[in-house]
Amino acid sequence: MEQSTRLLLLPLLSMFACAPTEGPPDGEAQTGEAPQAAVTPLRAKALGRMRNAAKYFHDNVARHGGYAWHHNASNLSERWGDIQLDEEQIMIQSPGTSDVAIAFVEAALADPATPALKTYALDTAMALRHGQVKSGGWRLYADFKPTPTLRACYLNTTANCGCGGCTTTAYDDQVTQNALIAMMRVDQLLGFANADISSASAYARARMETSQYPTHGGFPQGFSAPVAARPALVASYPPSIGTSCGLAQCHANAYTTEYWDDPTLNDNLATAFVEMLYWAQEVYPARAATYQSMRAAFGDFLRRAQLPQPQPAWAQQYDSQMQPRWARSWEAPAIAGQESQDVMWALLRLYQLDPSVPANRDAVATALAYLETVDFANDTLIHRYIELDDTAPSNIGFYTVKAGGYPVRFSSAPPTYQNYAWEVPSQLAALRAEYTRLASDTTVMKRSCQQLRYDTAQAVDAAVNNEKWLTTYSPGGPRSGATPGDYLDTSTFVRNLRTLAEFVTRTTTDCTAWNY
Repeated sequence: MEQSTRLLLLPLLSMFACAPTEGPPDGEAQTGEAPQAAVTPLRAKALGRMRNAAKYFHDNVARHGGYAWHHNASNLSERWGDIQLDEEQIMIQSPGTSDVAIAFVEAALADPATPALKTYALDTAMALRHGQVKSGGWRLYADFKPTPTLRACYLNTTANCGCGGCTTTAYDDQVTQNALIAMMRVDQLLGFANADISSASAYARARMETSQYPTHGGFPQGFSAPVAARPALVASYPPSIGTSCGLAQCHANAYTTEYWDDPTLNDNLATAFVEMLYWAQEVYPARAATYQSMRAAFGDFLRRAQLPQPQPAWAQQYDSQMQPRWARSWEAPAIAGQESQDVMWALLRLYQLDPSVPANRDAVATALAYLETVDFANDTLIHRYIELDDTAPSNIGFYTVKAGGYPVRFSSAPPTYQNYAWEVPSQLAALRAEYTRLASDTTVMKRSCQQLRYDTAQAVDAAVNNEKWLTTYSPGGPRSGATPGDYLDTSTFVRNLRTLAEFVTRTTTDCTAWNY
């Protein structure tokens, strides 16, 4: 997974991000709390910061209603995603325009007395509409120039689509899932009264419905047309398992289909698909049965994709026989530590939504029993890839590639290719806790009121001029070649705005005691 494209705020996955380090206990002074806090309620501060920050980001940082990942605070024309963008280009991929739209929706719902927040959400959704491609979904970027340099087959502006792969909708990196969630939530926020937003959502959903393999239940990394049915096979190990000749030599690397056309879990797509289908069901009840059925079929696929003993976890990519396969030259057929964690979160979410399917939670128990034996660094890290080898004394993490690519490395030293998270944080303790909690409580997990107040106070106090949050980068900047200095990071804006919106809302519901 590219380090810069890790999904930071998957919509409605606060249930999985609600166990941050606890703030100061009740009664202790909060970091940075101003002396006048006793007479100026924190909720009033949170409302003010939320309104000001949303206005500043919308009025000053947006280009055509959309956003990059990083914006130079001293020169807002210097904008970066995973590449440098000009002022006519925006990022769709998280943490980009989709995330901002969702944050604006949540702020508008928390503060209906400020109608401008709805306008901000609409403007951002219209930027997403511009980036929608003819196959139904979205790609990493959108380009507003009359002759785009970031080419795509745009639904509403491209007359002739002669640019090859630019017709393809991207599910990879949660691009389309998050964009569609944003469009659906803005559509709902506006009471389904904006024809442009409603039609964009309907168009995307109609094509999303044809992108799930019939019978099989999985999804490809992307699509340009309806996908064909596949049999509902159970995952198995590729040939030569257990030999000692080395993974790059032992496992097949020739396939009849491209990896992006095969079922994938790459870059945390499991939770993204679950949330996309959840919101579709919630927002459009007339189609609820369809989306519920799709979600159930996806859960069936996730359980079938779990490899058998002795390594009952998940691969990053599967072939037509439901065996782990090569993707890009450094993405090996292996147990994938990060994707396995994401699948477990998805299965627990599916169980939380529908406890009548205990198999979803049971699959997590089996995987945890294995993965808890292979995380390392005092249970804080897990390897991105773990060798498929049931004879190894320990299932060591490794870096390996196809012949002619990067060298095989069975060591803890990072490989030459650095734009990848080869070792990722272990979430197994949090997964174990959520697995245990769901045995008796299937409500959505929330941040504690104490933690929410602490996070809100930090967001309030960190706001520069009560309207923006700055991130300082040393030489090299947020991307290679960027100017060092202060940046307005979209991920920080989204995280803080959503926290403020949650605090404003919950201080009228379950956290009323914290309204000070």
